[in-house]
Amino acid sequence: MVNIRKANPEDALAISIVNVYTWKTQYSGLIPEEVIDDRVASVEQMAQKNKNRIIEDKNYIVAEIDGTVVGFTRYAKSTYKDYENAGEIYALYLLKGFNGKGLGRKLFEAARDELKKAGYNQMIIKCLKGNPTLDFYKYMGGEVIGEDKMIMDNAVLEEDVLVYNI
Repeated sequence: MVNIRKANPEDALAISIVNVYTWKTQYSGLIPEEVIDDRVASVEQMAQKNKNRIIEDKNYIVAEIDGTVVGFTRYAKSTYKDYENAGEIYALYLLKGFNGKGLGRKLFEAARDELKKAGYNQMIIKCLKGNPTLDFYKYMGGEVIGEDKMIMDNAVLEEDVLVYNI
């Protein structure tokens, strides 16, 4: 049975495992392997950081199947320079093997609805260049409006920036 719900602090480790597993299985070739491996090695610290964010910000939603977290999304006020009054989906990850079942759409819609309830009428998503998920984000109504760069462990990662009216 599928359940989409707000995350609780006990979900932090599962969220972190979904995150690093997804990076390892879907970002190889897009992000330097040493950056991915560092992320995998820091899963315990990531879990504590996620637990603190869940407690403080309450801005995570998880997708469960039969009580096991298989995906999540994190959302908040955007930090993108041209859309500072927009909301943003900062993360939307599903374990490989659970794509194509409507879970990504449900997580997307849940985060979008939370941002709308918070008073935002626009939403930003940044998608790593070369990530096939860009097609999904476009299908969900996003328009690529520019590019951004993120520095992670001395690696410069390029992203497409999409905007949505919500």
